[in-house]
Amino acid sequence: MKPRWIALPVLLVFCCALAAQEQPQGPPTPEQCEAMMKDYMAKYGTPGEHQGHLKAMAGRWTTVTKMWPAPGAPPQESKGKAAHKMILGGRYLETSYKGDFFGSPFAGTGHAAYDRYKKKYVETWVDTMSTMVLVSEGQCSDGGKSRTVTGTYDDPMTGQPTVMRSVYTLQDPDHFLLEMYTKQGNAPEFKMMEIQHTRVKRAKKAAATPAA
Repeated sequence: MKPRWIALPVLLVFCCALAAQEQPQGPPTPEQCEAMMKDYMAKYGTPGEHQGHLKAMAGRWTTVTKMWPAPGAPPQESKGKAAHKMILGGRYLETSYKGDFFGSPFAGTGHAAYDRYKKKYVETWVDTMSTMVLVSEGQCSDGGKSRTVTGTYDDPMTGQPTVMRSVYTLQDPDHFLLEMYTKQGNAPEFKMMEIQHTRVKRAKKAAATPAA
């Protein structure tokens, strides 16, 4: 029969190894390691209130996107769809978008999380228009109905660091708005995009008609 600690996650092994270095009396027992892991999971590994805020955006959505190519320019409008789902036991929101970008097919995917240790939201984003990974961090407000995250990337066209700020606003259970703002150098921030989401509701099954 294998000892219980062999089946514990790799993270537990690391925790116990570090603890052993700090304890001259010897390495912790399997029971102590297990207690350490339970404490860690309770504090940092279990979904909480903020994961619930992310869950509110899970589902299938139709999208209407407005994009401003430059400050003061008229927006270009397009339609698309999105599918968001909670993964890994409700710890992360996985997002997926499909539509078009200036007339070309577009697809993108990302992950949103709330890091309970750092006490902040962390998001990643990749899409078919680049080969970079955008990482953003931020906080929520209004009881989780609004979330703002900010990331920085190097613009391949100009070589300058560019700030991207995204604001998610949960308007009601079936609608939310994503607004994206950008700023480069000393230029003022401007709104470059907004995506209005409308939930796709499942059709209700018709009630069975009893036989005559």
